[in-house]
Amino acid sequence: MEDEVAPPPPIGELRKKFDDEVYFGDDRAAAEYAYVLAVRLRVEGERSEAQKYARESLRLAESLPDASLDDVSQNRLTLGGVPLPERFHDGVVRNRLRDLLDA
Repeated sequence: MEDEVAPPPPIGELRKKFDDEVYFGDDRAAAEYAYVLAVRLRVEGERSEAQKYARESLRLAESLPDASLDDVSQNRLTLGGVPLPERFHDGVVRNRLRDLLDA
């Protein structure tokens, strides 16, 4: 039997997880979920919503520690069906979501 790839979770589920992480104060997880939402919404053509989450991801990423490699190293490969950058920090978010942030 071949390995089956599970479909990515619905956008609504990702929004709920983002809201939960914000509520519980996990800025790193919230930044990651906002990043994933920005990427997924951009693909689905929902540009204004994607821009909102891109700005949130950047705002949260800017508040995260980034003094060492351990601070920015990623321990997840994917989240919500989106590959995460190996190093997650505000510079990477700014670069990868530039088209949404510049608008």
